[in-house]
Amino acid sequence: MMSKVLILSCISAVMLMTAAYGAPLSTEELLKTLITDLKILEKSKDKIHLDLYTPNEKQECSWQTLQCYLTEMGTLENEIEDEDVHHLRNIKKNLRSLMDLIPLGTGCKICELNDKKKFPAFHQELSNFLISMLK
Repeated sequence: MMSKVLILSCISAVMLMTAAYGAPLSTEELLKTLITDLKILEKSKDKIHLDLYTPNEKQECSWQTLQCYLTEMGTLENEIEDEDVHHLRNIKKNLRSLMDLIPLGTGCKICELNDKKKFPAFHQELSNFLISMLK
């Protein structure tokens, strides 16, 4: 009887911790969350006038492509309005989490070798890349 109480207590504690801290997301869930947050950030595309390195790599360089987008998101943080900062930080957090789930490619170019594009094109390329990863 006592062991049943202990087991149920442990299960309850794990459930509470999962609810409080969130369970780790799968790759598919991360991609869907990123795409949703990008749609929200899209409303700011006419207000951001930065040129950002925009990768055009294929799937074999996914890690480096995500790293480049993550770096450029840091540049954006100083340019966006306060109401969008939460979404941008969420995007950055989820990009890092996604990078932990995919392998590092080889023979991929560094971010600074990519063309610089205005934010609307950068946003569209990132959205397209994440959608392609979802398929």
